[in-house]
Formats: sequence, C-alpha cells, structure tokens
Amino acid sequence: MNIKQNPFSVYDFLGYFTPGAIFLYVITFGYAHVNEDISPQDYVTENLGFDNAEIYIPFILVSYAIGHLLSFLSSISIESFSIWAHGYPSKCLLKMQTDGYFQTEGSKTLKIIIGLFLLPISVYELILGHCCGLKSFYMKPLDRVLRVVIVKKINLLLIEHGGVKQPGNFGSPEKTDFFRYAYHYAVEFAPNHYPKMQNYVALFGFLRTLAFLSILIFWGLVFHVLNEKCSIFDSIVWLISSGTIGFIFYLSFLKFYRRFSLEALMALAVSYKETK
Repeated sequence: MNIKQNPFSVYDFLGYFTPGAIFLYVITFGYAHVNEDISPQDYVTENLGFDNAEIYIPFILVSYAIGHLLSFLSSISIESFSIWAHGYPSKCLLKMQTDGYFQTEGSKTLKIIIGLFLLPISVYELILGHCCGLKSFYMKPLDRVLRVVIVKKINLLLIEHGGVKQPGNFGSPEKTDFFRYAYHYAVEFAPNHYPKMQNYVALFGFLRTLAFLSILIFWGLVFHVLNEKCSIFDSIVWLISSGTIGFIFYLSFLKFYRRFSLEALMALAVSYKETK
C-alpha cells in the first residue's frame, strides 16, 4: 500500500506548529504583563504581529521546534498519567482489567511528581472521575458482542498471522502489547481506515499538547498570584478557570485517543479473515 503524505501535513500543523505558536504568544504576553512599563497588547502586536513580514520564517521555525518539545513533554506527562490511571484505551475498550495508578510498572516517585505537576487534572480526575462516578462515562467499554468479536480476531491474528502458537505463554492479554501488532496490520491491510486513524492521531496529539499548555499556564498563574497583589476572588477565578480548561482538554484527548484505538481494532475485526 502506497500512502502519500505531504511534507507539512495536518498532523504537523495541529500537533506541532499551532501549540508552539500559542506558547510563543503566551510567553510574550506574560513577559509584557509583568513589566509595568509595557502594554501587553502593544508588545505582542509589535513583536509577533503579522505586519512584520521579516519574522514569518523565524516564527514558523521556532513555533514548529517548540511544538515538538511540547508534544514530547505532553506524551511523557499527560499520556503517561492517563495510562497509569486508566490503562491503554485498547484494553479499556475491551474491558480488560488494569492495575491502579501506583500498581502499574514504573517509579512511584515519578508518578507522584507527575501527579502533582498535573494537579488540576489529577484533582478533577479524583473528584469527578472516581468520587462522582463520571469515569464510567468517558472510559466506557465496548458492547459485549463487539468485545468477543475483537478479542477473537486478535487471538487469530497472533496465532495465524504472527505465528504465536500459544499466546497464553506470554501472560494474560492484559499484560501484552497486542494493540501495536493489530494497529500495524490494520494500516497494511485496511487502507480505507487509515485516513481516519491519522486524523484521530492528529487530534489527540493536538489536544494532549493543549492540555499540557493549560497546565503550564495554571502554574504561571499560581506564580503570578503568589507574587502580585491579586484579590482572592480574582485568584480563585483564574486558577479554577485554567484548571478546568486543562481538564476539558484532557478529556478531549482521552476521547480521540479512544476513537483512534477503536478505529484500529474495528479495522482489524472487519479485515482479518480466518485461514483455518
């Protein structure tokens, strides 16, 4: 299968350039805000305005590079947090039991640090997801019939196509990375599903990075509140607003992360033909 991709794709625009550009504008506005002699709006317009044609190329290159950095940082924080908290989306969809946040593999110290860094998300996750039971809505598994069909096709894929005669020797499905093999099979043999999967990848990467940016803004506001004379009401409104926006982006990231996984699993289910 020959898949043509533009040098600067939608994934690059959403996943890297746009978050990087937003970061530059936020940093520029924040720098001007802490300097009383500078008007933030005028400073942003003067330095990053579209009237300055000479900054177009440097702005694009710097935004793209920063976007890559933000995407990487969001993958090791936001995405890792979601996997520790809920497991991989493919396993959640198939209702495979996963370990708790601190029971999964990895350093507990690192999990605590990331949990504290993502404080707005982890607090909302604890209150709304666990205490209020909303987790059952945004982490809902598939219908039982679909789960049976997909698990059957996964086992056939590993045995017939992958040559794994006894998959049980590698442990329970919950402990194996079956989705990676299933996804590559879907890319190779279900080309009609590939564009939709790529769109989902672009969307969940974009939203994951925006969630990370929202957390950076939250901590920037915390620093501002602690160092400036702000009213208690304004401080509470700013912090709750930024934290809420970050959690909404996080839920949106989970939504499209799950849709990507579901599309790959369904592509496998409808394209793989039993050979025996």
